[in-house]
Amino acid sequence: MVKSYVNRKEFRFLENRRTFFIIAICVICVGIIFNIFRGVNLDIKFTGGAMLKYSYALDDTVSASDVSASDYMKLDKTKVAALVKEVTEKDSTITIAQSASAEGGVKNTITVSMSGKNTIAEDTGEVLAEKLTEEYPRVDFSLIESNSVDATTGSEFFGKCLVAVALAAVFMIIYVALRFKKIGGMSAGVTAIIAIIHDCLIVYFTFVIFGFSIDDNFIAVLLTIIGYSINSTIIIYDRIRENRSIMGSKATYAQLANRSLNETLGRTINTNLTLLVAVLTIVIVAYVYDIRSIITFAVPMMAGVIAGAYSSMFISNALWVTWREYRDEKLAQKKAQSFISGKKSKK
Repeated sequence: MVKSYVNRKEFRFLENRRTFFIIAICVICVGIIFNIFRGVNLDIKFTGGAMLKYSYALDDTVSASDVSASDYMKLDKTKVAALVKEVTEKDSTITIAQSASAEGGVKNTITVSMSGKNTIAEDTGEVLAEKLTEEYPRVDFSLIESNSVDATTGSEFFGKCLVAVALAAVFMIIYVALRFKKIGGMSAGVTAIIAIIHDCLIVYFTFVIFGFSIDDNFIAVLLTIIGYSINSTIIIYDRIRENRSIMGSKATYAQLANRSLNETLGRTINTNLTLLVAVLTIVIVAYVYDIRSIITFAVPMMAGVIAGAYSSMFISNALWVTWREYRDEKLAQKKAQSFISGKKSKK
């Protein structure tokens, strides 16, 4: 339905390229403002530190139907932080959440995060569990996850992740440059990477605005969006290459890109809407069950999908047209100057 409608209508994308650039710049500026005033939270995987995660439930002396059962399950973050300080002599961030249990029902969890240069002792998790049981005698605490990362290891891991993203970008420039030689491969490759940088910035700012920690989910979203965005861009470039043969050399770059964008618009909208509905469903389910690890992946993924669709349609192609027009203008000026210089020398 969407595809049939857009196929009947001709949109003039390239005439509004300046507007599209301004919108992208404004969104990035908003992200920069949030980044300045809110800052960014780096996960312990990158900064070093420790994370302890416990599941907790009522012990056998309390039945779920007891009127006081819900009161026993109310944990005070301030008290828990004080216990962590007593055991580890470190400040901590406490996160209390509920998630779906594999056996059915709801699973209550409490996560203790501590940043710092020094890791914690192996028995710290068990010692803290005993302290929590003493503070909340009607609740059973069970250590389900314990991570301890040295600060040096964390920074090395972060550096390797950034190198992986950079290498992916370089290989994509080479691939696009080789595949699309007929339409100026290098210009197509570089403008595609500029669009991808836009997408990566939007994903990053989504983490900042929502207060999500920059962790391995961030790298996973980046690599997913890079692959998805470049795929959409390549499809449009492929159509531009085909239309160059059909429309001939007299067609301007703007006409060429405009027709190609219109011809692929239905496919782009349908693909992105399908993906957005799927990711939105995941977000809703994750919020209902408070599955934070899924939320911190799915929400930035939604933002990345929208940014990727926008950059593929309105940024990469508009930049490519601008680049090619500027290049042709410079070549024409150079030819004119050489022609005038040749005439003068003959005189």
